[in-house]
Amino acid sequence: MKISPNDRGYTLTELAVATALFGVVGLLMYCVLNFSAVLGAKNAAINTAHQNARTAMVRVLQDLHSAVSQPYLVDTSGTQVAGGGSAAGISFQKWSSGPHLFTSDAAVGQSQITIKVTSGQSMPVVGQRVIVPTHQIEDDITAVSGSSDNLTLTLAHNLPVAVSGTSTYSVVCFITDRCSYMVVNGALQWHGPTVPNSFSVIANSITNTTPFTMPTASAGAVYSRSAAEINLSTANSNYSNRGFRSANILLNEQVPIKGQLTTYQ
Repeated sequence: MKISPNDRGYTLTELAVATALFGVVGLLMYCVLNFSAVLGAKNAAINTAHQNARTAMVRVLQDLHSAVSQPYLVDTSGTQVAGGGSAAGISFQKWSSGPHLFTSDAAVGQSQITIKVTSGQSMPVVGQRVIVPTHQIEDDITAVSGSSDNLTLTLAHNLPVAVSGTSTYSVVCFITDRCSYMVVNGALQWHGPTVPNSFSVIANSITNTTPFTMPTASAGAVYSRSAAEINLSTANSNYSNRGFRSANILLNEQVPIKGQLTTYQ
């Protein structure tokens, strides 16, 4: 029986060529898919790092803008840093409550004052700070006792001046929170006022260890209109399973002073 050319099967050479072509096409498809996965990992890491930095920056700006004291630079232990340039942290005070009315006079040398808490406002607590602008009294609260209508605050130091005439005049005080931000071991920490040595982390993978400065003029004086300058950079420290790490982002901002209630820190 004679077999025509159309009835013949594939030769070994033809099968080898076809297999090679399928292999090349499969390899190309794998490369395309792998490249897409790498780009996806890259975008996810960059977006995470950028969002981390932006969220932290917005919070820092809001808190500094609402500060009622002139901020000052601190190191990672909370100690004030002299001068205006680069530090790991920044400390400031925020308004908490007030004005609260004095209910009785206070003599020079005593460490307690008695006030009436304004209706609807929070009670002062240990760790906060009392401000009496008319008498230049500013001190930390170490104990609280009594009711909101007759609340006794014990201060960390004796009064340097007397508070008198409270039965005739309205003498008021304000309560503030001393707060700070600082970068420690790559984490941006928020230190609140009431619990010593406690903090919360609001951003991780901070690459700039000293992001806070105080803007100064050419002669070295601190600008009165700007409270602080922030240079915050971050990177996603988590490597993907493809070995990718995101690029850094740098955010820079100067924060103007909004208002100042205190003279001292």
